[in-house]
Amino acid sequence: MTIRTILVIAGLALRVATASAEERVYTLQEAYEAALTKGEAIKISEENAVQAESRVDQAWTYLYPRLTANGAYTRYNEVLPPGGNGFIFQPLDQTNASLVLMQPLYTGGRTLAALRAARTMRESSRNDLSAARQGVMLGVAETYYAVLKAQKLVEVSKGSLERMERHKKVTEREAATRRSKTNISALLRANTLVNQASIALVRAQDGLKIARQKLSLLTKLPEDLAVSEPASLAAPPGTLESMRETALKNRDDYASSQLNRQVAAEFVTITAGAHHPQVYAEGGMRYQDSSPATALDATTYYGGVRLQIPIFEGGLMKAEVAEARSRQRQAELSSDLLERQVESDVHEAYINYQTIGFVLETARLQFEDAKKNFDTVEGLFSEGLVPSLSLIDAEQALSFAEKELVSATWDNQVAILRLEKSMGLLGKKL
Repeated sequence: MTIRTILVIAGLALRVATASAEERVYTLQEAYEAALTKGEAIKISEENAVQAESRVDQAWTYLYPRLTANGAYTRYNEVLPPGGNGFIFQPLDQTNASLVLMQPLYTGGRTLAALRAARTMRESSRNDLSAARQGVMLGVAETYYAVLKAQKLVEVSKGSLERMERHKKVTEREAATRRSKTNISALLRANTLVNQASIALVRAQDGLKIARQKLSLLTKLPEDLAVSEPASLAAPPGTLESMRETALKNRDDYASSQLNRQVAAEFVTITAGAHHPQVYAEGGMRYQDSSPATALDATTYYGGVRLQIPIFEGGLMKAEVAEARSRQRQAELSSDLLERQVESDVHEAYINYQTIGFVLETARLQFEDAKKNFDTVEGLFSEGLVPSLSLIDAEQALSFAEKELVSATWDNQVAILRLEKSMGLLGKKL
């Protein structure tokens, strides 16, 4: 085997490998996984969950004893009294150290309330993460099906162009055989229709590029990616009323709103508890060493209970508690509003799904009729039994029916996903 032959084989192998890489086909599940692992929105929600976990750890620390160490060194300009006289109250050098242990005994209930609130917020952050995942998945699915629709529209545009080119060839033969004004006009019209079909194809190809770029933006997959058709989806079973009930049980954002009501109530307790009497157990050790020595130099150990009672704060407690209760009412109103919004979302998604379903069935019948009509008219036109205008009308009706069917087919799948999202079920069955 010569070197030239080896190079040729290597070049062919490289082309095959490159073509295989370029023809990589991605599934909807792979698009989901790419967006959920690489998307910034998910990472932001994950960081929120991490922060919520840290707030629970912080809340626990207020239940534990606090141990504080202090130390100080002081240098004075002189000894007082100057002569000493056996009693010195200001040495030349003095070192102080202390170790204080403090344990909260009663804090007006705010310490335990803060812990409960932190735990509730942690659960709420997990719900928010789940809701964010569903939002990302719906966005990916919409763009994924937009790519599928764009790919199919390119195929439809190519088919329309092929039909127009066939029509143009027939009119060219007729114009060449008999150069009448009617045949020349038909040829010019055929040329116009071919150009129009070419423009439609270019626009469809541009639409495909844009759809792929949007999907790449969400998933960080290659912009020239090809996608495969997923299995056909079925709508969730049940009546509209049962779907609403399912949504209230499964919507993560609604669950978070219920948890936010609990958090707001806990913050009322936290705010009021800060103005209640506070009781602490305190113990410690103090050390003092002076040069020259003083009568107060010693190591002292002590322990006791500290009671702190707010007496007058200028109305601070009333104002802060009023603000906390207002926020509690806001949380309750927001939850009630979201409940109605959830029901509205389900209703809108359900009606939209029904409408798209009707459009899809009608589009299928329309396409079947248009296809049969075009095949019939094309055969008659080739035999010279119908004018070119009849063929043009049949082709335009077929092209319109094909595009309607393509749009309705993929819009139906997206409508099912939106219905699942409105019920809080998207992604939870995967």
